[in-house]
Amino acid sequence: MKRKVYRASALAGLIAVALFMIFILTGNELRRTVFAALADWPEPVRLIVAAIGGYLIGSLPIGYLAVGALTERDVRDEGSGRTGGTNAYRAGGFIAGFFTVVGDFLKGMCAVAFGALVLPNIWAPVLSGLGGMLGHNASIFLAFRGGAGTMSNMGAVTAFWPPAMLLIAPIFVLGMFVIRIASFTSLILNAGVVVLFVLLVLLGNYPWPLVVYAISALLLSIYALRPNIDRLRQGTEPHVPPIRIFKRASHG
Repeated sequence: MKRKVYRASALAGLIAVALFMIFILTGNELRRTVFAALADWPEPVRLIVAAIGGYLIGSLPIGYLAVGALTERDVRDEGSGRTGGTNAYRAGGFIAGFFTVVGDFLKGMCAVAFGALVLPNIWAPVLSGLGGMLGHNASIFLAFRGGAGTMSNMGAVTAFWPPAMLLIAPIFVLGMFVIRIASFTSLILNAGVVVLFVLLVLLGNYPWPLVVYAISALLLSIYALRPNIDRLRQGTEPHVPPIRIFKRASHG
């Protein structure tokens, strides 16, 4: 049975998420006041706060809200049932997919930024980044359903090492618009992060917990993509459909 998502509620949700991201990612006075209040908390407690906060940030259902606002459809009723950019594109067209990809990317950045603000210790953003990816894959707001976490991972990676965006963007475009197999693109990106972070640790004197992050994120993505991996082996994995801007809204 198709479920209807009310456009006004979904749009209000998107606006609330955007305001929250602005709060986390900009150096505003309110942010400084809020996180200064955590400075006296014990480090183990702050590590737990970082992990839980990252999970809740990752749980923000951007794809669900974007598709709902544009089409009044529930993205979980369409295609693979996931809430990531590819299925949002299938369910709601290019605009829904675009907002989902950007939103999920920013979720990953916000999760890492949140951890770093809670505790200036590399383990805090590592835990919050992984929490963000887990939240995306199993959102508490969507009965623990979600996506495969690739864009959230890419946002986290960019937060850890901003030049990574120069590598992520061309691989994403090639995979999504030339090869047009989203799951294969996801596996390449997530595996590539492991290689990148190993090189940064060995050659750039970056902290080794980044490798822990990268390997853990890859394992989370492989777990989420199990059905896709089976279809890739069988040669039956569907291609990303041709670009269309909108998908007509549902009625009834």
